[in-house]
Amino acid sequence: MARYNRIRSKAGACPSVTVEDQQQVGVSELDRYRLVRQQIEHEDNLISQRLSWLLGSQSFLFTAYAISLNGPTQMRLKPYESAVGLLILLLPLVAILSALLIGLAVLAGMWTMRKLRLGFRGYEIVELPPVQSTGGALLIGQFAPAFLPAMFIVVWLLLMMRT
Repeated sequence: MARYNRIRSKAGACPSVTVEDQQQVGVSELDRYRLVRQQIEHEDNLISQRLSWLLGSQSFLFTAYAISLNGPTQMRLKPYESAVGLLILLLPLVAILSALLIGLAVLAGMWTMRKLRLGFRGYEIVELPPVQSTGGALLIGQFAPAFLPAMFIVVWLLLMMRT
């Protein structure tokens, strides 16, 4: 427990405990497996939440953009003309920035899971499943989280070039 307190005080309120730290604290192999797997599951849940934010925000922004372009004739009257023009400019910029920020957060989660997987390498327990999928399943499963934000950015840039 004393070792954990030293780790906690150095790393802040929520430390990332390495496999070496777990050994020094006296964590069993099964507990180490559970800890690493729980951390990976936590990061995976965060990635899912971030992708939900991405899809929700992009849906909202696409709808607002379409309404700005094709809205009622009252929106095309002189008093609203400059506001609509500004919306048509700003909505894609907000969408691109949000996709970029969410994409970076997703990549950070993927990077953290990779570090956890690599840190656990050599400590696998044969009787238990791996802490995370491996090989092709892992690679294919990461395509959508990695490329969805980039896809939205490209679509918004194309829309900006066309208007």
